[in-house]
Amino acid sequence: MEAKAFFKHVISPLVEKTDGAELLEKLIVSKIEDELNRKSPPIVPEEVIRTPVSSVEEVTQAILTAKREKKILRVTGSAHSVSDAIFPRDGVTLLLTGDLRKVEINEEKEEDGKKWLYCRIGAGCYLGINPRDPCSGLENSACYQLALKGYGFPELGGIIHQSIGGFISTGSAGGSLKHSFADVIQEIEFVDGTGMTHTAKPGEEEWCAVGVSMGLFGVITHVSFRLPEMRLVEGSESNYNFADSVLGPDEEGKSKLEKSLEENEYMRVNWFPQKHVRRVQQWVAHKVPTEGDTIHYHSILACCFVSAMAAIALKVCNWLLQSPYPTEFHYKLIGVALRLFVHLGDPKPFRDCWYKILPMDNEVPTDSVMKMAFTEIWIPLEKCQDVMDKLQELFKDQQACGNLAIEIYGAKETPFWLSMSYNQKMVRVDPYWWDHNKGDKRKFFSYFWDALLEIPRSRLHWGKYLPLPGQKCGNITFNLAYLKNVYEKMDDWLEMRKKMDPDQVFVTDYWRGILEIPAPSQ
Repeated sequence: MEAKAFFKHVISPLVEKTDGAELLEKLIVSKIEDELNRKSPPIVPEEVIRTPVSSVEEVTQAILTAKREKKILRVTGSAHSVSDAIFPRDGVTLLLTGDLRKVEINEEKEEDGKKWLYCRIGAGCYLGINPRDPCSGLENSACYQLALKGYGFPELGGIIHQSIGGFISTGSAGGSLKHSFADVIQEIEFVDGTGMTHTAKPGEEEWCAVGVSMGLFGVITHVSFRLPEMRLVEGSESNYNFADSVLGPDEEGKSKLEKSLEENEYMRVNWFPQKHVRRVQQWVAHKVPTEGDTIHYHSILACCFVSAMAAIALKVCNWLLQSPYPTEFHYKLIGVALRLFVHLGDPKPFRDCWYKILPMDNEVPTDSVMKMAFTEIWIPLEKCQDVMDKLQELFKDQQACGNLAIEIYGAKETPFWLSMSYNQKMVRVDPYWWDHNKGDKRKFFSYFWDALLEIPRSRLHWGKYLPLPGQKCGNITFNLAYLKNVYEKMDDWLEMRKKMDPDQVFVTDYWRGILEIPAPSQ
């Protein structure tokens, strides 16, 4: 189908008939034709060579070999962290397989009037399906195997491609102030830089340190859990104008964000702050204990046709934002394009098995056409009003609004020293950067680092984009002094890390720069 005919018969009926719609048609048709005539680079970059290891013994031997040969050793799962945080430039990258992907069911117990499942899961086992691993499937995923027994994780992130080890190593979390992945962890088994196997348990300093350690303590091999019964999760997804949303003002003119995060068991918000959009997508849910009729949840972007449409719209919006002299009309066109995907209307209900609902973005092609890069800023929950005030001031600059949404959700406190929610509830702000945008993603993220990191005790997700070492972000400098200020146990963590990895087997140049780890003495 020719590009113009495609727009006329497929896209045009969906476009709001506002000023700019005709020009938007010309722009989109032009971009479709450009794509048809251009040889695109591969969506998935060239693969790093991975060395498979299938047992604790093989992990130990790989570490000792790397130590002897003075090579850096790292581990990869689904590679959802930024590449520099995972891969060594010249070293060994392990892939956990075999026994290190097994789900071992130990026993079911009734305690305090509730049923619990005790299990041990290999750190290389994926939570769901990792689309980039041909050996990954539904039946060997952790969530599926646990759901068959009637149990599960009380919270999950927006996607479940990640491995168990990778998910906990960076402090990743779902959108809940009432549940945490850390709540259900019983033991963490890992092999340190000397080849020694440890089993860290709650209450121990080793436990608090290794729980979030970015692979710098050693290789996590198994994680043991005490899991609750999990059946169905139900809720709804709705789109609102900003003023009517959970982000909008209450009777006193204050944002309803903090109250909404506290009241909802699970909640995720996508805010489109562009001046000609100003809409909010609200996803809220809660657990239900009984069986019932299934109402499947489908993200609008899970449809390959819609995600392709969205990619075209994003390309057009990015092109408009890259104009040397963007005008008000440019911003109106961006509004026309983005409103296509945030229709106002009745709430969309859903009710299904927990692992099909909690990862609400899992069916979106986030490894290809909808691949995103983002930074993730965690701010103390009581600072929600400061967050909203600063963001609304920031979004007066349309370049800071970008061509996508800003994700906002919460996180429960955890006991891990380097967790972004160590000992306190947090609100999280995730600016999305479409991976196929033209432009400088770091410049875009800097809008948010400059605005939000000056809020006391604000922290950054270890696996996402971080400022460069020494970068000025508003009135703070991103360096080890800043990290020690926001992570009160950083000194203790660094000291224990040194003991676990005296030869720096796991320290890449990336982490050396961020944590200011001195080079090993010769």
